Amino acid sequence: MLKLLRLWIVLALLLPASAQAAEPLVILDANKLPEGPLATWENQGSLKGVFRNGNTNPQVKIIDGVKAVVFDSNTHLTADFNAPSEITGDKPWTCIVRAYSTKIPDEQTLISWANRPENCLEIEYGDSPEWGAIGTWNDPYTLGWTKEVPNAGQWHYLVYTYSGGQNGQIQAWCDGEMRASKKAALATKPGKPFVLGACILETAAGKYQYVHQFSGALAAVKIYGRAFTPVEIWNVSGIKIVYPVSPAPSSTVDTLTTTLNWLPGDTCAASYDIYLATNRADVEKAENTLPIGNAENWEKAYKGSQPATKSEFGPVALTLGQTCFWRIDQRNAAGKIIERGQIWTFSADNGQAIDPAPADGYIFVEGGKMTLRWKPGKYAVSQNLYISQSEQEVLAKQKPDVASLPATVSSATLPLKNPKLGKTYFWRIESINRDKLPVSKGAAWSFRIVHKQLKVYLLGGQSNAVGCTSVDGIPEKLKGYNKSVIIFIRGECRVDDYGWNFLKSGLGSSYNDRGGRGTFGPELTFGANMASSTPDSVIAILKCAWGGTNLDIQWRPPGAGGRVGPLYTNFVKAVHEGITALDPAFEPQFAGMIWMQGENDSYDKKMADDYARNLTCFISDIRNELKAPDMPFVLAQISKSPAWDAYGSQIRAAESEVAKSVPHTATFATDDYKLCDPWHYDTAGMLSLGERFAKAMKELEKTNPAP
Repeated sequence: MLKLLRLWIVLALLLPASAQAAEPLVILDANKLPEGPLATWENQGSLKGVFRNGNTNPQVKIIDGVKAVVFDSNTHLTADFNAPSEITGDKPWTCIVRAYSTKIPDEQTLISWANRPENCLEIEYGDSPEWGAIGTWNDPYTLGWTKEVPNAGQWHYLVYTYSGGQNGQIQAWCDGEMRASKKAALATKPGKPFVLGACILETAAGKYQYVHQFSGALAAVKIYGRAFTPVEIWNVSGIKIVYPVSPAPSSTVDTLTTTLNWLPGDTCAASYDIYLATNRADVEKAENTLPIGNAENWEKAYKGSQPATKSEFGPVALTLGQTCFWRIDQRNAAGKIIERGQIWTFSADNGQAIDPAPADGYIFVEGGKMTLRWKPGKYAVSQNLYISQSEQEVLAKQKPDVASLPATVSSATLPLKNPKLGKTYFWRIESINRDKLPVSKGAAWSFRIVHKQLKVYLLGGQSNAVGCTSVDGIPEKLKGYNKSVIIFIRGECRVDDYGWNFLKSGLGSSYNDRGGRGTFGPELTFGANMASSTPDSVIAILKCAWGGTNLDIQWRPPGAGGRVGPLYTNFVKAVHEGITALDPAFEPQFAGMIWMQGENDSYDKKMADDYARNLTCFISDIRNELKAPDMPFVLAQISKSPAWDAYGSQIRAAESEVAKSVPHTATFATDDYKLCDPWHYDTAGMLSLGERFAKAMKELEKTNPAP
């Protein structure tokens, strides 16, 4: 695969400049515009035509020393020509934008060429985790900035590419760094005009409006009917250093020899200076212009020069776990350094066993089958297993508890007699390596043993159950793993395949997740408040929720009549899946359910009228499904947000009614919570939501103790 990638890039670089670049379809350059109001912006690309302001009057100004067209979130330019077939459907394309944003909320469109809804295409500069970089409507998670959202208040070269096809790669780059990438099969609709600074939303009635308008400035735009190579993206971003092919930056090499491979970043490169060392400072300080006698770093790191026709160096011999740093400087034909290279790093495999099961720090269950599992080290010819009651002891231990295991063995029965409940034990696998390689001592892993009785609490509902509240500002004690609570997650959560691991922050929706720091729902404080106070026990939470959903149709229970809602079916499926995935030694008991939902039923009079009946049936059907007729059920009333003004008070009244009429059910108000947006609780509110759920659950448990 690496050879194919390298060949693809090399062939692209060897093409004549005209063939390599291909003629851009769209070229917009603000340098050629006079300052002041902009009526039209002429396309210099092969499609010709002009972008017109439609009486929105964008301005041409100098922004931080760059001439640009300024958009104020109410302005846009619409082309008098449509996007061609070369860049619609699933055809490849590249869009290059030099942009300056004054603010980056949610999604802002730099340029679009297929109207909303369905199969639109918006090239964006926003902080939405789902579509902050590229939006298509029909795929709600098209592409958000998965690294860092480009900073507002400064100029950036933003490059967006799509390789095309049913398994195409879409990418978003900022200033030469790839910050988002995923596989996708676009189906961009044809025959729609380009729009700068917005996207057109067409309604069912054939009307349209401009949405997701940009607040900032555009200095230049280019659109091509092909996907750019990484080196081309570097070049258009103003980067001329060599491009590292292998080893990939910060990667681990799975052999004890490797060859450095790179591609020229500058077409003027005539030769390369090669630097390689195990100390970063040696590579950083080394310059081959210094006399050898006066440059210790030069002697350590400099590996010689070679012509630009050869862009590899090696083989390089490595030792177990060794970390190396390398840099390639390019020189022109006159021998002058064009640009100093960047320092890249890679490491050799350390030969240790990996992938412990149970995972490091996780649990065994009393009475269950206690088998330690791992993936043997790459170079092992035999293995020793050590176990002890402290990390220090297990690392210092000399005599194996299980000795001379063949290299093919990847499991062993726990070598302990009468292990204690709640006690943490540490273990490691020592690898005796081939070819006189040093022994790989192995990392220390841990586990503890817990009671087999397990209380399982269910969590369902819509977005405030999923959790759309940023983890920013949560107390320190709630950060990291809560090892008294295990959780299983399905539904519309950021980690929807999180299967039985310890509770932690960041297990909410990707909505409102600014900067990738995570969001959380009521599970965080609910779990903390319900957790066992002793290390020999854990509780379990099974969370399955979807934002923006209603009880009347999507969650509709069987007892309400009519078609059973798909989310009800999926919730029940998730519960059974989670229980099946538990260690079979557990004896799970459904201890209660918490429910945060009703907002979307407040939009419709009939849904609001039927809410009490639907919710009563939902509680009954869930209890029947789980054979837990008295399972405590706590529901939170929806907020008094203006977003639920239509029938919100009716929903809250219905929730109160159900709590009074259905046995073993409780509710509480959330009127005092502030919101982080029109729909979702802020940090303090979400923290309190989980606490109130726990308080109400404990009250129900007092009157309905577990069997």
